[in-house]
Amino acid sequence: MVPNTNYQLLFGSVQATGTSTITFVVNSDGNNYSLNADCQSGLLNGQAPSSAQEAQVLNSACQVAFGNA
Repeated sequence: MVPNTNYQLLFGSVQATGTSTITFVVNSDGNNYSLNADCQSGLLNGQAPSSAQEAQVLNSACQVAFGNA
């Protein structure tokens, strides 16, 4: 589970697609959602996160993909 959210990050799904971009899957309420993110600009599916939960998911996925860089 991603802390402070209702999302479970599927760690094996996190894939770097560029120097700062990733794709990943989260599970919420039994449904899987494929997302993409730009870790450098802080965008989730091309937009700024619309909630603290979305920002936390973005941060967690970027940490998995790129570590503390």
